[in-house]
Amino acid sequence: MQLAGHLGVSWRTVYRYRDRLRQADEALAVLGRKRGWKPAASRLSAEQEQAIADAVRRLRMKPGPVRVIDLVEEVAVRCRLLEVPCPSRPTIDRRLKQSAGVKVHRRGVALPGNADPRISPGSFVVQRSLDVVQIDHTPMDIVVVDGLYRQPLGKPYLTLATDVATRCIVGFVISFVPPGAATVSLCLTLIVSPKTEWLRQIGITGEWPMAGLPKVLHLDGAAEFKSKALLRGCAQYGIDLVHRERPHHGGHIERVIGTKMSKLKALPGATGGSPKARRSYDPDKHAALTLGELEAWFAQQIVGRYHHEAHRGLKGGTPAAAWALAPAPRLPPGSLKRFRIAFLPAITRTLRRSGIVFEHLRYWHPIFAQWLNQHESLVLHFDPRDLSRLYVAHDGDFLDVPLADLRTPTVSLWEVQAATRHLRDAGRRAINQPMLIEAIDAQREIVRAAQASTRKMRLKKQVDARKTSVAIDPLNPAPATTSGSDIDWSKPPVPFEGEVWHRRR
Repeated sequence: MQLAGHLGVSWRTVYRYRDRLRQADEALAVLGRKRGWKPAASRLSAEQEQAIADAVRRLRMKPGPVRVIDLVEEVAVRCRLLEVPCPSRPTIDRRLKQSAGVKVHRRGVALPGNADPRISPGSFVVQRSLDVVQIDHTPMDIVVVDGLYRQPLGKPYLTLATDVATRCIVGFVISFVPPGAATVSLCLTLIVSPKTEWLRQIGITGEWPMAGLPKVLHLDGAAEFKSKALLRGCAQYGIDLVHRERPHHGGHIERVIGTKMSKLKALPGATGGSPKARRSYDPDKHAALTLGELEAWFAQQIVGRYHHEAHRGLKGGTPAAAWALAPAPRLPPGSLKRFRIAFLPAITRTLRRSGIVFEHLRYWHPIFAQWLNQHESLVLHFDPRDLSRLYVAHDGDFLDVPLADLRTPTVSLWEVQAATRHLRDAGRRAINQPMLIEAIDAQREIVRAAQASTRKMRLKKQVDARKTSVAIDPLNPAPATTSGSDIDWSKPPVPFEGEVWHRRR
């Protein structure tokens, strides 16, 4: 106590100095130390450290480099399950840097001197929902497979629409069809339509209440955004079209598309944003998602995550909360069909006694008998994916005009045009509908036969490989076991009466 009073410190400090001298046995041990946390000490709990280590170990098993954003999301999920606070991104990134042998992909930072001088500072502010909706297209950075053989098909296209005021995604379309008037029509239909039934059909549980008629469409200068179908439909429903002069004027939709494409990098079959990013990674080899599965995954990403994540443009709020504050009015249910048809491509045809002919297909409706002396030409809308019917305006609504031959199967515009080219190349200039349908059936039969042959050959290779693996002697095969059945397998099967299908001529 006397020494503590002489030095002007607590007696506890004197005992700590004595313990340091005993451990270090040198005078430097009693030097003063900075207060606060020790530089080498960790502020994280054991559960948080274990969550980061397990997340790094899991992501290392995936092909390609580890992305910091993917690691942050994985750690957040594990910390939520352990009921502990999630560490910050810089903390997780420091732990990732300490892991040896981990290949990491980080977003590059552009130098100030490399900025585009044409881009001027500023912001585009919209107050009310659906006042301005931006739409754009992009090829998706992922390879999808077919649903039968799980073989790679290629990269699909994405059409995305976002509301500038609330930052909500109000519609999207994923398809192999290149962007065109029909793709824009499908996206606009999804924008104005309630999405509850559509989400149920694709197996997604969640709410997507964003729907309504937009006032302004903010578009780029692509040809599909200047089509007659889009101009006619927007004029009919009072939607203004604004074509932006420079790409950076559509920063909201460009940013959303960039964010969604970055989410694809963690999926099997992702191609990356450039050929350099996939030098050591074969997307065709790892592709696993079909087009329907990719569509369901993308919808779940929007409904379950994007709409409920904090957004910097909303000052930390979420798009779902911003929409709930001021939702836009919806179209009445009866107007949805008219809206979809109004944005479909249209044709003008002369009404004949035999009906309407489009792409060598004949259409007929009983009302045509009354219109023969009243209408010289008709404006008909068509869906390129399904030419089984046309749509003609009548008394404020649209009539469905079916094919005259109801036995005709459902065909698309691309199938009809391909069959037409095939027949013309064969020298048949006079094309009629039965010949056209027969050609389409023949083409489909070729595809089915090719798929069956491919599947049969693959099964044969699997059987041969299995036989080789168990070392079966092909010159002395094992005797076949009998099952005791009375069926004579050497005779062809006799079909039931309802199984006989006669080929249509």
